Amino acid sequence: MNKIDLVVITGAGRGIGKAIALDFGKKGIDVLCISKSKNSVLTKNEIINKGGKAFSLELDIRNYDEVSQKITNWYKNHSIYKKIGFVFAASVLGKKTDSKNLDLNDWEETMKVNLFGNLAVYNTFLPILFQEQFGRFMFFAGGGSAYEFPLFAAYSASKTAVVRTVENLEAMLLGKGDFVFSVVAPGAINTDMLQEVKKAGAEVRTTLDISEPVNFAYHFLNSYKCNFSGRFVHVRDIWKDYLNNDNMIENNDLWKLRRIEK
Repeated sequence: MNKIDLVVITGAGRGIGKAIALDFGKKGIDVLCISKSKNSVLTKNEIINKGGKAFSLELDIRNYDEVSQKITNWYKNHSIYKKIGFVFAASVLGKKTDSKNLDLNDWEETMKVNLFGNLAVYNTFLPILFQEQFGRFMFFAGGGSAYEFPLFAAYSASKTAVVRTVENLEAMLLGKGDFVFSVVAPGAINTDMLQEVKKAGAEVRTTLDISEPVNFAYHFLNSYKCNFSGRFVHVRDIWKDYLNNDNMIENNDLWKLRRIEK
């Protein structure tokens, strides 16, 4: 495996982001935990207390200048890291949609976190990654990425935008280095966000264990070859067949803005 030496995780203070951070820490890969609250520090401390190595940055990713300044300053003191993976798990659900009066301020805030805030982190690291010509990037899709989700339409729109953005990022970096992208639908995981969705009246028939996106993150970020870069993947897809497989020719017919498996 082409092991990374650092994983940067937004939304590392809770939910899937925290679970992935703890897993990487347990497996001996250093972690930079980012969140808007002191929960990033708590996650860092938990990793350290269990024998791992971690750092934390408390920052509001909606503030692009703050993101650039704090991350740049942090990396100046930690430039030993060359092979970096990213998990962009920071996300907000936004308000339940009022079909009679769209709250555009809420739509803007949802988009600023789910898309632009995570891109601010990506953009700040990009000059560093180009120097090393290496990067592994895991973004998250969500409910409404491939179908309508009118109950939380702003969230749906933001996550659909994430999917298309990942396709474009992959195309922009194609041939410029060892850069690999994924955008993952984690399924319905029993997190605080899922509880909010249920309270709003959504029917959730099947839930998945949080270990499934955690398992995907570890294998994807440590892969030396990926034949679905830029594609929309569900954790229940046959994605392992597309990782570290030198005999598989990349299939350009794989769905985009959809899953890799019909």
